[in-house]
This record gives sequence, C-alpha cells and structure tokens, in this order.
Amino acid sequence: MLGGIVVVLIGLTGSFIVFYREIDAALNPALYTPAGREREATLSEVMRAAAAADPAPIATILAPDRTWPVWVVIHAHETAKGRYPNRWTTMVDPSNGKVLGRRDYVNAFSLKVYRLHYTLLLYEWWGKELVGVVGFMLLGLAMSGVILWWPRPGRFWRSVSVRKDVSLLRFVFDVHGTAGFWALLALTVISMTGVGIIFPDVVRPIVGLVSQPTADPSPRIEAPPPTGTPPLSPDAIMRSAQAAKPGMAVAMLSPPTETRNTWRVQFRAAGADPAVRARGAIWLDPWSGAVVHDRTSAAMSMGDRYLAEQLWIHNGATFGLIGRLFVFATGFAPLALFISGAIMWLKKRPGRIRTGWRV
Repeated sequence: MLGGIVVVLIGLTGSFIVFYREIDAALNPALYTPAGREREATLSEVMRAAAAADPAPIATILAPDRTWPVWVVIHAHETAKGRYPNRWTTMVDPSNGKVLGRRDYVNAFSLKVYRLHYTLLLYEWWGKELVGVVGFMLLGLAMSGVILWWPRPGRFWRSVSVRKDVSLLRFVFDVHGTAGFWALLALTVISMTGVGIIFPDVVRPIVGLVSQPTADPSPRIEAPPPTGTPPLSPDAIMRSAQAAKPGMAVAMLSPPTETRNTWRVQFRAAGADPAVRARGAIWLDPWSGAVVHDRTSAAMSMGDRYLAEQLWIHNGATFGLIGRLFVFATGFAPLALFISGAIMWLKKRPGRIRTGWRV
C-alpha cells in the first residue's frame, strides 16, 4: 500500500514538473516580465547586477527564452555537508539590466514540487536513491502487469477499452486494464530514463553494449598563463561561444570554479522549444576564448547522446509539446491503476462481493 502511494505521488508530481517552468512563470509574473522587448543588457551587466544583489558565487546563468524571458542567475550559497545544495536566484531584466527580484530557488513552490518528485524531500536520507528504487518497482510492475493482463485470442480490443452498460466492478476492471495498457509504453520509458538519471553508473555499462559512452568531462587549463593575466570579459566569452557554434542558441553559462577553471557553455538549436533546456556544451579557455572541449551532439557518440537526452525523454520534451502532454497524462495512470486496483481487491475479498455487483 505504501509503495503504491509513493508511486502515485511520483506520478502526479511528474505530471506537474512537465510544465513546472510555465507554472512558475504564471505564479510569479513580476519575476518574469521584462520592461521591454529588446535585449540590450550585456552578460557582463547582468552578472554585475546579480552580484550586487547577491554576493554569493554565481554557479549558472540561464539565458532568456520563451518560457522565462529574463536572465536567471543562480548563486551557490554555502551548504552544510550532505544537505541539498543551497541555491538562490536573481532575475535580471534583459531590456535594461535591472534586477527584477531574487528568491530561495530550491524552496520556491514549483521547485519544491520538483524536489518532491526527485527526492521525496528526503535528500539527506537517501531520498533520490529511494525514488530510483521506485523506478525499478514501476518498471517491474509494468512488465508483470502485461503478463497478468494478456488477453485470450480475439479479445484484445475488448481488453483495452472501457465498455458501457456494465456493472461498476466490471467498469473498474476495464479502467484498470485500459489505463495499464495505454500507459505501458510511456511508463516503461519514463521508468527506464528515471532510473538512468538517478543511477547513471548502473545504466552506463548497459548503454555501452550498443555505443560506448565517455566519462563526463570537467576540463581544466593545466598550464594557465602567468599570474596576473586578466581573463576575458563575460561578453567576450559569449562572443567566442556564439562564434564556435553558429546557428545554435546559448542556453546556459557556468563561470569558472575552484575545481574547473574553464567556462562551460550549453546550447540548444536556435528557435527550439526551450523545454529542452540544452543539447550539448563546450568548455572555453577563460583567457583566450578557445574551445577546450566539445561535447555537442556532433562530437558525441550515440551512447553519450542518449545519456544526455535522458531527462528530455523522461519529461517528453524530446518529442515537443505532444510528447510533454503525453507524459503529463501518463503521470495520472498510477493514480487510476491504484484506485481501480484497490476497489477490485476490496470487492473480491471473501464475503465482500454483493450479488448486485455482476462481473
């Protein structure tokens, strides 16, 4: 029973986060409404404005897109060991470089639902791993459900449709079978990709049987220029990134850190649905702007592309709005299966079937 409730919760929150950015923008219009249409603020101006609002190190900068049409600067605040990363965001108006607001990123409503789906809000108590185990359970339930459901010859369509003018128990039985069948493929894919996101080291060898993936890079400049050599400005880095990948849109930028002295710039195809946040990245030398490492689609193996695409397959974004709507609807399937399964179990218990409940 408890396992079923957890599966239902993960399904419903999964439906929510398919559109969590749209929901977040609708709930917080003041944070996502620029004063003008033109993007006049430069990256350097955006970073200066964000640093003035929040002096914590900048971890990631999200470029404006159709869903969040402002610069979103993510600051890495100090986090106690073993706790969920403490992140705050500063929203900057791209039309004038002014700060629209800042907030606790991980505890904002939409992001909290995201964390509920990803960790059950139990990050410090193996919550992410628990969700991964639930993914394995869901995959097993999907497979075993097919075996138990498999209809006799000639009864396939009857087994995947809900009939009228039948008893309530028969109706519930039809709902259970129909929901399970039509959601089977999506639930299988969602479970597989969810397990892969949480347990990449488990999935990587399996993917390697088809196409060998490479390790996730974190390239450094091992021989930096002499001390005192000034790094390029953020605007120069932006120009270098755009020149390196013409025809692609910059989606996210991550400045150098203590462990990685390169800029990481992520891209997506120009004009692509921003639901796919990024497809590939390059790492740039902060002093020369040269490409240190290329991990965009053209440079990745098929295995690398699959591992990089898992999240977008998981939430349906790979297949556009239709895919996202399909995943959104599929998130309600565990609830339908749980309720219908519980009703059938209760009504089929000895002494519980009433004569009026015809099967």
